[in-house]
Amino acid sequence: ENTSSRLIMTFLLSLGSFLVAFSPSLSLLFTVVFPKPQLVILSITAAFFYLLSAFFSSLFWLPVPDGSAAKEGGIATLLALTIPSVIFQMAGRCSFVKLYFRVEGVIRRSVKRHEEETIAATHARNNDNRSHRSSNRNNDSTNNYDDDDDDEGSNDGDPHAETNALQLQLNDLSCSLSSGCGYALLHSLFLYGTLLASESGESSTSTGGTLYQPSCSDVPSLIHGAVIACLFSILDVMWMMLTFFGMRRRGLYGGHGNDNNNNNSSNINNNMHNPYNGRATSSNTTTWKLSQWKRTVLESLTFLSPKGLSDSFSGGNAALGLVFYSHLLASLVLAPNGLMERDGCLISLPCLAGVVILVGVLFKTGVKGHFLPEDQRRRILGLRMEDVAASGAVVGSNGVIGNDNAGIIEWIGVNCL
Repeated sequence: ENTSSRLIMTFLLSLGSFLVAFSPSLSLLFTVVFPKPQLVILSITAAFFYLLSAFFSSLFWLPVPDGSAAKEGGIATLLALTIPSVIFQMAGRCSFVKLYFRVEGVIRRSVKRHEEETIAATHARNNDNRSHRSSNRNNDSTNNYDDDDDDEGSNDGDPHAETNALQLQLNDLSCSLSSGCGYALLHSLFLYGTLLASESGESSTSTGGTLYQPSCSDVPSLIHGAVIACLFSILDVMWMMLTFFGMRRRGLYGGHGNDNNNNNSSNINNNMHNPYNGRATSSNTTTWKLSQWKRTVLESLTFLSPKGLSDSFSGGNAALGLVFYSHLLASLVLAPNGLMERDGCLISLPCLAGVVILVGVLFKTGVKGHFLPEDQRRRILGLRMEDVAASGAVVGSNGVIGNDNAGIIEWIGVNCL
């Protein structure tokens, strides 16, 4: 009876810890990612890029004989191991987003070309029908009414329907959430999956018990690890969204004379689908880069201001800088778990929760109102209003058009971010 009770309690502990650790990722996975196949592919690709960054980090860790080296070497060794790992993950995020922007441009051009071919074929078919009907127009006057009906019916199909459906899905908000979900899910598996599997394996043999560690002697390791995995999942999603924001602004405003808040819409549209075509090539490139770094430092001070980050190259750099330094801080605040003899979690867990709150506040104040580029905001609002006109739907009191998850997410992106 004691063994049975112990197994039940261990199972409940494992189940609850699993839900705590993976709840941020799984909630996004089932509500945002799964309904759209494009977002599923995006999420899997983001997870693969995390796997690549983890692989390169592990290669860098190979010279370290065991985990006690950081404790023996102190802060210097800890920094030497942590900073390269954060750099690899930052490079993985930026590389993924850059690849996504390139694929996005290819997809949009392909769909646009297909749309133009469809419109051309429709016009050619309509011209043939008109020629054929004109030869028989004198046979019966009633045919005129039929012809008019045919002409109207030929235009019922919306040639832009495919593009509209794609554009409602390929926006920075839904794509960054999906990418962050995939990145966070695999990160949580790496952080917590082995511990959960080992605990479940020991409990299934009826010989194991609940594991406690000196770093958190009063809390089971399953709960301790679950809280860390949960907090890092939330951070991974916000970091990915900030990476999208930063890389998009770097692409939109990457050329000389484009780093200001008054860029005209044509300049934005010219660079949107090829975000990396605006780089400076003149002899004053070095001076321009130095000025950008100065502006980035000044821009970083505007996170807490009501204005927030600007839609500029330096604003994008400031967002990426927040990702890097907050990731480094989140990694370092866990150091007491390994450096202290006992109960380092009493320091590390509150500090990690503080980093989550800090990043959340800076994210909200930095990008509120302009997370989506201006052309995406106009496109989503326009397409949603077209849906209202076509379906006769009424915008609810909360401003959401329809009750689907896509409509809610896009409303948040347009009105809140």
